[in-house]
Amino acid sequence: MTRLTTLLLSLAALATQQVHADAPSPLSLSGFGTLGAARTDNAARAFRANSVSDSGARSAFDLSVDSVFGLQGSLQIGNRLDLTLQSVVRKSPTGSYDPRVTWAFVSYQATPELLLRVGRTRLPFFMYSDSLNLNYANPWIRPPVEVYSLNPLSDIDGADALYRTQLGNTNVEVHAYTGRSAMNIRGGSANLDKIHGLKSSFNWNGLTAQISYARADMSLRWTDTFSQNLLQALVASGHGAIAPELSGSDGKTSFMSAGLQYDQDRLLLIAEIARRNVDRYIDSGIGWYLTAGYRIGSLTPYLTLARQRETAPVSSAVTGVGALDNGLSAFNAGRNKAQRSIGAGLRWDTGRNVAIKAQLERIQPGPGGLGILLPEQSGDYLKPDGPTHVLSVAMDFIF
Repeated sequence: MTRLTTLLLSLAALATQQVHADAPSPLSLSGFGTLGAARTDNAARAFRANSVSDSGARSAFDLSVDSVFGLQGSLQIGNRLDLTLQSVVRKSPTGSYDPRVTWAFVSYQATPELLLRVGRTRLPFFMYSDSLNLNYANPWIRPPVEVYSLNPLSDIDGADALYRTQLGNTNVEVHAYTGRSAMNIRGGSANLDKIHGLKSSFNWNGLTAQISYARADMSLRWTDTFSQNLLQALVASGHGAIAPELSGSDGKTSFMSAGLQYDQDRLLLIAEIARRNVDRYIDSGIGWYLTAGYRIGSLTPYLTLARQRETAPVSSAVTGVGALDNGLSAFNAGRNKAQRSIGAGLRWDTGRNVAIKAQLERIQPGPGGLGILLPEQSGDYLKPDGPTHVLSVAMDFIF
């Protein structure tokens, strides 16, 4: 990605030199951010905004779960060519706050309907993929984790094509994409290669519908001490055939999602469902949520119901391996994010480009795991637990 970013910046510098001094500036800059804090009523369980972070919010307010700051610049080069860069600072799954380039692409408006892009863009798996960092554009403090934790990889390096047209009163967009994605996660690394996907969306009179499908090759290598010890023990005990199910680079995955949003006058309704199918390394699962909100002046109270359930564990070999039965069960449970939740929130648009939000959720983890919650030790994934309540407050802004 360094070479690509260097190339794009060089193109931007060259284009800037070629712009006439008295011409309108082709360069536009903007920024966005969230200052957020979250806490739970359970000091032994950490709440995470995704399923791969190494830490989260416990019984004291934590600023790392939702806080983010980003800058974006776009440079118009001629009538059809555009260069876009976006960099974001937020806590990574491994605990780093290093700035990350989340967008770095060149776009070409081939026709009034067809846009071509090459570089780093967002993986468009979900209805709110493009605004995962831009929380001001979302009604919640964060999109419901029961759906959005199904795929924590957010960027794609590759190429895509967006075709937009109007059929009567309906706006139609078809988005085809290909590329690869990678990230370091808690206790390992994840890669999606040979990604091929297609997303279609339709908008009519306040109603938006979207459907998406993608498939990819998958690598997921667990490097944490627990996983390494388990893999070595399986090989040493004569059960080495199980090890390739748990960690490696030969996985296949597919991802499907569908969503509906109705936003008209005061009423806001959002529903989304997503399914992840994999053949190894991590479990398969399905998640959904339903949000209803109603605007009263500058206030928007909302209610969200959500659930994720496991459809297939990482490995079905959890019996018959003697002393390693519990280890395999704990491995499966640690990757099972099944949970259900109910949440109530309030958004207050205090002024231009600023929104203050508060949200309270009741999360019931399981069965078979602790959901999105992170225990103090790996073995705790097998311990049943009651509901955990999460209180979050945030200020979103754009400039």
